[in-house]
Amino acid sequence: MSETQAKVSYRIPLVGGFTDYHRFYREHGGQSICCAMNKFLVVSLRRNRHGGLDIHSQADLPWGIGLGSSGAYHAALVLALARFRKQRLSKLAIAQLAYELEVGIDEMATGRQDSLACLFRGVSKIRYGRDDSVIVSGISLSSPCKTKLTNRLMLFDTGERRRARDSIRDILSRRNQPLIHEIAKLPQRLIRAWQAGDIDYTAEALDLQERYRSRLSPTCRSPRTDRLLQIARECGAGARLAGAGRGCLICYCPESRQEQLREYIGIPEIRFSILW
Repeated sequence: MSETQAKVSYRIPLVGGFTDYHRFYREHGGQSICCAMNKFLVVSLRRNRHGGLDIHSQADLPWGIGLGSSGAYHAALVLALARFRKQRLSKLAIAQLAYELEVGIDEMATGRQDSLACLFRGVSKIRYGRDDSVIVSGISLSSPCKTKLTNRLMLFDTGERRRARDSIRDILSRRNQPLIHEIAKLPQRLIRAWQAGDIDYTAEALDLQERYRSRLSPTCRSPRTDRLLQIARECGAGARLAGAGRGCLICYCPESRQEQLREYIGIPEIRFSILW
């Protein structure tokens, strides 16, 4: 029997996380910046002998590291089903259906970013409207800036796993709104810096995202992850933890300090390239 496949990419969240949850953007709007990476998740469909569908998935990265695995899975599933039925859907329609599928099970399971970002290459700004609309805009960078961003972004797997839904209700509580408003300002700051040719501002932006993120809930940090962040900064990197949990450490580090960072951080590195 023939098999239908759909492949989507994982994404690296840079700044603006948590503004993509409807409890925030329906009142204030929101925006985030992320980039696609050359790590993929594939969903395959095959009709079985009972007339139903067998669904299989294969992923380049482990679950729960904060790089959008759940959103990628649901987006790939929707895309595979559309191809199986020979339907053509826009990327925004695929992302919307994937999001509705996931939050239909648990409204706090995910934000809007993950099912969108996995469908677009390069670096994207995603705006979330109060009316539930989304706009995805590719961010144009010069060739030197692309090279710097590609060469200086690094990922490390902390080995800690946590689902976003385990802490997101606490994170989005009213008492945290001032912090999320500060997070909402970071995408525009980062874009302005990039437009001025200052790609190295990415390090400060990651540090600011982490400073606000770590104050949202006790579940967002641990003594071990605090120490890993400290090591990264002592090695000259800007750094943040991905997602609402404590899965992956994202660093922006000058090439001259990267070997030192690898040695001192002492956890597995996830080697990747930005998918331009």
